[in-house]
Amino acid sequence: KALLWFEAGNRYYYAVQFTQDQSEIPVLVQSSIRAFSKGLELEPNNTDAKIMLASAIVESGSDPMKGISLLREIEKVDSNNVKLQLSFAFLSLRSGQLDKAITRFQKVLVLDPTYLEAYINIADAYSQMGNKEGTIEMLEKFASKTEDATAKQEVEDYIKQLKETN
Repeated sequence: KALLWFEAGNRYYYAVQFTQDQSEIPVLVQSSIRAFSKGLELEPNNTDAKIMLASAIVESGSDPMKGISLLREIEKVDSNNVKLQLSFAFLSLRSGQLDKAITRFQKVLVLDPTYLEAYINIADAYSQMGNKEGTIEMLEKFASKTEDATAKQEVEDYIKQLKETN
């Protein structure tokens, strides 16, 4: 039964990305929080659900430090959890803490070298910082590792554009 609550929580949480009506976002986030909380009542040691609950709490904006505190509690027990590190990385990106985001994404790559999107996110952070060399380096690493021919070509074209501009 807990699994059903977690699935509902995930659906509400990820539906935020697809909603056209901004007024629906708070309802979706609160529904996500409620579903994850119900599931955790039944299965209190589910780390992934705790991470998702914490992320939803932060997204709600009502008490973001409550969510961050929950993430930090999880980190004390399981600092090598990829989902946890990704949550911290994306929170850092959204709050403009680009150096912290880069550090978190780099840790993700140590923990899971197959998570190639981390290279793209690091490149984006470097780009926002105005670090063209870092951007190019991360994009080149992504291009050398991806098996997606279309993505590889698009990234290589973008690298070429970056190298051509001053």
